[in-house]
Amino acid sequence: MIIEKHKQWIMTKYSKLLKAIERSKNIELVERSDTEFTNLVKKLVDKATREILGINPCKVIIRKMKTRWTSCSPKGTITINVLAKYLPTHLISYIIYHEICHIIEAKHNKEFRTCTKKYYPNYKILEKELMLYEIKIGLYSLFDANKTATTYLIT
Repeated sequence: MIIEKHKQWIMTKYSKLLKAIERSKNIELVERSDTEFTNLVKKLVDKATREILGINPCKVIIRKMKTRWTSCSPKGTITINVLAKYLPTHLISYIIYHEICHIIEAKHNKEFRTCTKKYYPNYKILEKELMLYEIKIGLYSLFDANKTATTYLIT
């Protein structure tokens, strides 16, 4: 059985998840208006694209997303989950840099990690911190599949 074969790995991951659930209870969500969030995103996208790409060719959309903080299309459109407004600024910055690195490399391979590490050498710690916010906010269960997503373009 595959479960028996990977039982130790499953139990380790489960234990870490239980600890993260407990830690997430102490997370403070940041309160900022939609306008404040939009202005912050504009500023951070502009800074990140200029640092990584030398120019800002990105179109940015903020909308409700069911399972992600951000995504990047092959054409360079960055979509940011409206729930990211509750994240601290350093995590919003990280998810934006992460997506802009996808403009250079679509896959999570060595080239992508090199880009990410250049700007966030502590990215593994930030990914763990993001998980705490995902748990706190309920990112994976917050939106009903039948609800219409709210979308707005900020570029």
